[in-house]
Amino acid sequence: MEQNLPRGIKSDVSAVQIDPTLSLASWGDAERVFRSRRETIVRVDQPFILISQIQRSGGTLLNSLLDGHPELHVHPYELHIGYPTKADWPSLDLTVQSDAWLERLDEPVLTKLFAGGYRKKPDMDSIEDFPSLPFTVVPTFVDHLFRLLCSEHRPVSQREVIDRYMTAFFNAWLDNQGLRDEPKKWVAAFAPRTAWGSSRVRFFGDYPDGRIVSMLRDPRDWYASASEFSGRYGDLEDALALWREGTTETAVAKRERPEQVFVIPYESLVRDPEPVMRRLATWLDISWSPSLLVPTFNRLPVRPNSSYDLAVTGIRTESVDRWRGALASEVAATIEERLLELHADVRAIADVA
Repeated sequence: MEQNLPRGIKSDVSAVQIDPTLSLASWGDAERVFRSRRETIVRVDQPFILISQIQRSGGTLLNSLLDGHPELHVHPYELHIGYPTKADWPSLDLTVQSDAWLERLDEPVLTKLFAGGYRKKPDMDSIEDFPSLPFTVVPTFVDHLFRLLCSEHRPVSQREVIDRYMTAFFNAWLDNQGLRDEPKKWVAAFAPRTAWGSSRVRFFGDYPDGRIVSMLRDPRDWYASASEFSGRYGDLEDALALWREGTTETAVAKRERPEQVFVIPYESLVRDPEPVMRRLATWLDISWSPSLLVPTFNRLPVRPNSSYDLAVTGIRTESVDRWRGALASEVAATIEERLLELHADVRAIADVA
């Protein structure tokens, strides 16, 4: 039986008891669903808005604020098409076939999300009164739609390959609430660290009309959040070096392409989101919508992607200045001595106060 299951279920079939009353009447029904998607395909070939900076800086929040806007296709969770790591904008060989492109662009996290539902951390158990949300991007549909799109009109550029992948992705999302809203102006995606160095060069090579939005977070606040969120940020020296690298990359990108890079201080977004989001909407030439103030996934409310237990939906201000009670005084002093000057310099070139 396992070999007939969709890719999104295979890896978990041994751990999941399938209720016969919830099974499809036939796999022909699944085939018909796929065919209906294929017959009414929506092309996704708009330029990219890449939300990119160091993790734990508010990129997930910003992505979820853009989620419900009718003029945007918004990739949920994080964009994982990078190669050889998710933080590397891909470099594709145009002489190979679509299976090789798919191997590079494939997002393995889709399998886990499809099987278990959308959470800010896929390995996190659902919290009481806030279950995971349905995640209906069918992995096998992504694969097959991508191959079909490439076989119909072979891509002649890397951008065309990526556009076909995005078309396959969004059309394989069965309950995508905004798929057919028109007109669409941008594809938005959160991709931490991808807008750094040579990866940024490749991104603009594919999307010269693209945009980068970079969040800037106070290093004290950032370290308090990051060190609580994951042990990989536990070493202070390594963590501060990473924050410095990411913030320097933000400054370089802004100075290289001032009209195509938008810098948002995290604290400004959290404390007073409306003027920040209005400014961003103007920069992107999209209409103002109240949805830009509500964090959602597929237009459903989501809880914060917090290192702390915040079960309430909406933009939460608790994360700002939490470092004052979370960091030892000597740690805070070290961060201030090494990084506050750089933070002030980059904040001075931000696009909102």
